[in-house]
Amino acid sequence: MKELNEVFQKATSAVLANYQGIDAASITAMRASMKSKSVEFRVVKNTLAKIAAKNTPFEVLEASFTGPVSVLLSFDDPVAPAKVLAEQRKADAKKTPQVLCGLVEGKMISAEGVAALADLPSRDALLGQMLSVFQGPTTNFVGVFSSLLRKLVGTLDAVREKKESS
Repeated sequence: MKELNEVFQKATSAVLANYQGIDAASITAMRASMKSKSVEFRVVKNTLAKIAAKNTPFEVLEASFTGPVSVLLSFDDPVAPAKVLAEQRKADAKKTPQVLCGLVEGKMISAEGVAALADLPSRDALLGQMLSVFQGPTTNFVGVFSSLLRKLVGTLDAVREKKESS
């Protein structure tokens, strides 16, 4: 219980899912796939999870710990559990746990919110998009400034030619 409490305190995000109807071999394969993507898959007893959630961000999920519940945890990337489940669903929908809810940075999100989270681009792609937004005005400024310099040089060149011909 203490170990699970520590895990709940360290996790940046989680997805609660109903694993009922999925055979043990599929769960084992799914667990291995998730581990390679830095997502931890745990099947937990509800009473133990409720106790371990005390004084952690997972406390808001206490009412969701009912029925056969598995927890997908991420300690680095907040969207990783949602993305892994979405990939798994595309590969084999029958052998994918049903999303109940999620937790991102201490806030509970619905199953629909988890699906929306899975559709987001990766962190690196979002940073690239943000960087291009910041670069846009700078690039435009440089373009306008160089255009003005070209016009100034052209005007000075015309004045020089006029003086030489006179």
